[in-house]
Amino acid sequence: MTKPSALLMIALAVISALPARAGAEDPPAEQSPYKAKLIGVPFIYYSPETKLAFGGGGVFNFRVGRRKEEIRTSTVWAYASYNLARQFHVLVKPEVYLKRNALFAHGDIRYERSPQLFFGVGNDMPRSDEESFTPRILTVQLGVKRRLIGHLFAGLQYDFERLWMEKVEPGGILETAGLVGSGGGTFNGFGFSLDWDTRDAVLYPRKGVLIQTSADGYIGLAGGDVSYTSMKLDVRRYIAVGPRAVLAVQAYLHATAGDVPFHRLALLGGETLMRGYYKGRFRDKGLLALQAEYRVLLTKRVGVVGFAGLADIFAGLGEFRLERLKYSLGSGVRYVINARDGTTVRLDMAWGRASFGLYLTAREAF
Repeated sequence: MTKPSALLMIALAVISALPARAGAEDPPAEQSPYKAKLIGVPFIYYSPETKLAFGGGGVFNFRVGRRKEEIRTSTVWAYASYNLARQFHVLVKPEVYLKRNALFAHGDIRYERSPQLFFGVGNDMPRSDEESFTPRILTVQLGVKRRLIGHLFAGLQYDFERLWMEKVEPGGILETAGLVGSGGGTFNGFGFSLDWDTRDAVLYPRKGVLIQTSADGYIGLAGGDVSYTSMKLDVRRYIAVGPRAVLAVQAYLHATAGDVPFHRLALLGGETLMRGYYKGRFRDKGLLALQAEYRVLLTKRVGVVGFAGLADIFAGLGEFRLERLKYSLGSGVRYVINARDGTTVRLDMAWGRASFGLYLTAREAF
């Protein structure tokens, strides 16, 4: 594992190079109000799951429509990365607001090969039981949401995934336990969503509420191999604390039922949910989490954050136990690469129960 001090030097080198590539300062609004902006950079990032990776990509920020001051920022994220563990990731992620924010189209298209660790299913799997596996995954997720009334949106979504399992450990759980998905497969899902969204911005909200609910059904028809359901509830509140600080709070529930593939169970950990834990260190059919983050901009470009979280996994809601809660604590640094729209690069350090995570990536965790 790369030493944190070396990673900090790499992070600072990348961040310090960003203004020269993206523009040291944004032009005054009156000179080019809401002009589309393309920010493309080579990058280095790090997480416990990927280790140190490098590649290139960028984000395209724009607003669709005539009265751009009233339109939310649309984005298209795209990148390709590779690391010395022979992991690669290719991603295209459009998020577009149309018809004066009344219509929202989104997608997530990715192809990746990502050797990673599996610790079993449930709360009682010790770290010593970890085993490695190498999946290759093609994912296509497409959706559209339309305003019903006021801040209420309804949407439809489609999810396709093709999983090839290149390698599992001989004699390990994935080879011998017969877990769904351990031999690969195809998974097709259709779903709907309801959102309540009063945020004042998309990329860096300072006030407002976002409540997202979604329910998806995966069927063993139309090319799908298994049948299961997935439901998510994501509640976020943003509170402005003075002109430069924001308190962000998130409550998150993920519940599944049926023949759920092992890699699509509710996963604790990663760069957005309970930082400090390896993504998937704990997994089961359900997860409940509560997170808070305090964000302060020290200058127009540089900010710091502190965050904390509590969460646990369970096989069913009746099995949730407060005494099993896992905690997450951490802090981080932010660099704003597009001050107008709030596009950020973040470096976070987080600690959990007997675990540590270092994350260098883009966008806020929630």
